[in-house]
Amino acid sequence: MMASILLCEDSPTHTVLMQTLLEDDAHEVRCAQDGREAMASIAEHMPELVVTDLRMPNMNGLELVQALVSEQSQLPTVVVTARGSEDLAVDALALGAVNFVPKNSLNMLLNPVVRQTIAYSGSDRFSQPLSGQLRSPEFYFKLGNYIESINPATQIVIQALAASGKLNPTNRIRIGMAVASALFNAICYGNLELSDEDPIVAKVIAGDTDSQAELTKRAASDRYRKRSVHLKVSGGDKDTRISVSHDGNGRLARFNPAPGTPESFELEQCRGMMLITSFMDEVMFNSGFSEVVMVKHHA
Repeated sequence: MMASILLCEDSPTHTVLMQTLLEDDAHEVRCAQDGREAMASIAEHMPELVVTDLRMPNMNGLELVQALVSEQSQLPTVVVTARGSEDLAVDALALGAVNFVPKNSLNMLLNPVVRQTIAYSGSDRFSQPLSGQLRSPEFYFKLGNYIESINPATQIVIQALAASGKLNPTNRIRIGMAVASALFNAICYGNLELSDEDPIVAKVIAGDTDSQAELTKRAASDRYRKRSVHLKVSGGDKDTRISVSHDGNGRLARFNPAPGTPESFELEQCRGMMLITSFMDEVMFNSGFSEVVMVKHHA
């Protein structure tokens, strides 16, 4: 799925690394050294996605995210964070970035996050001609424990929001990221009872086919095959409410290390919780942490 990407990074070393990774994944990449150059480039050639560093001269990544949300709400932004800049990443997510990638995880996470963002943005555009024509969407998925089901289910959520005309494209994609994170946590940590320390988690995220096949085999085993993940969506005039729950013995949420700390950026379950809490207005868990209810206000 080739896309046009604007890469904003002032470090020549990291620019080369990220540009190479993205081009190896068949994307067309333009580069800018700071936010001002990025905005000028966007005025000449609209990309499908912006990937930006946070610490830059002239106009930094936070200012760029804020400008794009204000002026180009259809253009999603992924921020890249260096260790020690976690507070900036939290601020960027609050301002409107749709996801983040730690610099020490570029090789593993950059392309998967970019692919996911492009897919969700495409789903949003697909349903925009129906904006305002879907009234009070309400639906329920009973999903098996298969990673492959996460993106299709999430894309339907985004399409429903776009067809109902609620929120702007950036916020709809952000809701999609929160839903995908909750589904991933429910499948891997809830029903399949994996831990972040299990090496299969990182390999699955990176798209390793052998690891995905191993996870599929685990999901089909007698111990786990009867467990399901439940995704319930209810859209009203004032808000959208989304519930994700699982039937397993594991916990959907993890709060240690605390979200936003340097250690939390390197654990996928904590990364997911940071996206959920950053993008939704209300987040409520049941007593066993097997269900999360996420609320997004439309105003």
